Amino acid sequence: MSKNVVRINQRYAGEEPSTLVKLRQVKARGGRITNEDIERIALETYVPKAFVYGVATFYDDLKFTPHGRYHVRVCQGTACLASGCERTVRSLEQALGVKLGETSADGFATLEPVYCLGLCNVSPSVRVNDSVYGGMDEESVRALVDDLRAGGEPAESVPLALGCTAEQPIVLRNLLGGGAPRLAEARVRGVYDALLFALARMTPTQVIDQVVASQLRGRGGAGFPTGTKWKVCAAEPATPKYVCCNGDEGDPGAYIDKYLMEQDPHSILEGMALCGFAIGAERGYVYVRAEYPAAIRSLAQAVEDASAAGLLGRNIQGSGFNFEVSVVEGAGSYICGEETAMLRSIEGVRGMVSARPPFPTQQGLYGKPTVVNNVETLQTVPWILANGGGAYAAIGHNRSRGTKAISLNELFERPGLYEVPLGVTLRSIVEEIGGGLKEGRELKALQIGGPLGGIIPASLLDTRLGFEELDAVGGLLGHGGIVAFDTSMDMREVARHLFFFCEQESCGKCFPCRIGSRRGVELAEKFLAGQGRQGDLQLLDDLCDTMRLGSLCAHGGGIPAPIQSIMRHFREELLVS
Repeated sequence: MSKNVVRINQRYAGEEPSTLVKLRQVKARGGRITNEDIERIALETYVPKAFVYGVATFYDDLKFTPHGRYHVRVCQGTACLASGCERTVRSLEQALGVKLGETSADGFATLEPVYCLGLCNVSPSVRVNDSVYGGMDEESVRALVDDLRAGGEPAESVPLALGCTAEQPIVLRNLLGGGAPRLAEARVRGVYDALLFALARMTPTQVIDQVVASQLRGRGGAGFPTGTKWKVCAAEPATPKYVCCNGDEGDPGAYIDKYLMEQDPHSILEGMALCGFAIGAERGYVYVRAEYPAAIRSLAQAVEDASAAGLLGRNIQGSGFNFEVSVVEGAGSYICGEETAMLRSIEGVRGMVSARPPFPTQQGLYGKPTVVNNVETLQTVPWILANGGGAYAAIGHNRSRGTKAISLNELFERPGLYEVPLGVTLRSIVEEIGGGLKEGRELKALQIGGPLGGIIPASLLDTRLGFEELDAVGGLLGHGGIVAFDTSMDMREVARHLFFFCEQESCGKCFPCRIGSRRGVELAEKFLAGQGRQGDLQLLDDLCDTMRLGSLCAHGGGIPAPIQSIMRHFREELLVS
């Protein structure tokens, strides 16, 4: 992407709706983007038409062709794969009379794939316009389509089991009490008390010191120490500075951030404001994936209510501290969960990954120092400030301190959202918390941490849930989504699924990811056809090394982890003819 074009966008930062926002507005009004729209937006945003066209063609939600009256998106994520989503696809194609990726001739419905809807506890799942439905078997698909043809949409019904095995809940502290989406409920539960205390009694350095003492590590994937990130950004001389909350939780199998944004949005905003106070930022952005419409609405309402109450905005409660928050909706791109791609998307351009260094703490949003933390990380900060960093650090195991929210997929007897102290064994999670697999099925393997997480066989269930502990067996903590596969799952199909996901969601900037994922799909399909040979295993291993070492970001660099796990633990299965 031309740096000159990016600088033009940065010059008008915050003054006008971005290119991406303008394209979303066009799509929402007319259902399709025309060449005339491209020309007009180019003039309004001072960029070439080719640049606007590039943004429009990058995001799945900005397709030039209009979708039908009902935009039906069937989840193809890993949790839905484990639950037999291909049967759901066939049922929808039959009921709607249209093939996947097409629109019916009468314009009634468009059927498209999506990764992921965050309903992994009730998969397979389907989204119709802005409504989401779980447990979509053949019978429920027919009932849903019958309702649509009758002119209505049934109400959403998505049950969620919650639990906590830690001494006290931290991440789920408000969800376990029924949720606190509105300001009055949040204030009764003490939300914003830590912020007001910090503004009245603490210095920014003292806030950072407590976060450092907590040993909190980022809950979005990399596990980087949160306090260190804040300290580095605070020391940067350039201004303005920004706080960005990464709500683009796209890892299939993870739905933790989804429910935090829907049911505890004010705790997230409080965490962002505390970060802003600590690093000297007066502006924050929450980037939420388009697949989470309820989360977008909840956060937008929370920002409005908190601003009206003087808990966000100018001169918060007479403290002299200013902090304003905007909610930014994504447009259908998994790669925008990568922090540099997300920053570009907030700026309104293509969500392309940037090389590091410089890191976002040095040159992030609009080229200025920026802290990027995920939802769970920021939502945890108010508890740390209220209870002390030492209290948080006292929980956990080795270098993995505190608690972690985990989400279990539909194959468990008790699928749902649970909070555990870091250091518990995978066996405890599977057998005690999850109750084993439903219907007496036998566990074959787990994937933890989304599509970039290693495949952990049942023989390694005594591994502890921790950053280094999972890394040692080729795993990844990531968001904490846990997908179980039973013994009926063909690991060759899992390999094909992961490579195909990587190919579909690649930003395309670096060729090890862009081309390597296509070569991976081809090799996986060869194994699936029973034509794999020993030489193909070596070729696959070489491909994984190339992607891991040569890719620009963790998308292409991380997919080899689960593939090589399959090669290590299920090698003979790949060669079945």
